[in-house]
Amino acid sequence: MDDCRDLFARLRAHTDDLRPVLNAIGNELTESARSRIADEKKSPEGEDWAELDPDYAARKRQYSSGGILEYTGNLLNSMTYNVSATDVRVGSNEVYANRHQQTRPYLGVSEDDANAINQFIRDALGE
Repeated sequence: MDDCRDLFARLRAHTDDLRPVLNAIGNELTESARSRIADEKKSPEGEDWAELDPDYAARKRQYSSGGILEYTGNLLNSMTYNVSATDVRVGSNEVYANRHQQTRPYLGVSEDDANAINQFIRDALGE
């Protein structure tokens, strides 16, 4: 992450228009979060999520074929990002999203995400 911070500081000195890079970063992090929910079932650090409680899993199967964090698909489908002049925010507007983030983290910057972010910034710097 230090590389990201150093590169981003250089980018800020290079341009006043950070939005193209912030949009690329937002898209990357949103797609990564969606992938963690839909496929990986791991935190950004690569740690497996806790399994569902067996009783809850049995009840859930009666109403949904979705996996962990996929009961209705609303969390997955609500993942989005917002860009301002200086930052990007990734997340969901579902009221329960924060509760799930605490027990089964899906938001964050993985090593692959950090590498992609570094490349976005290098591309913007013309490197």
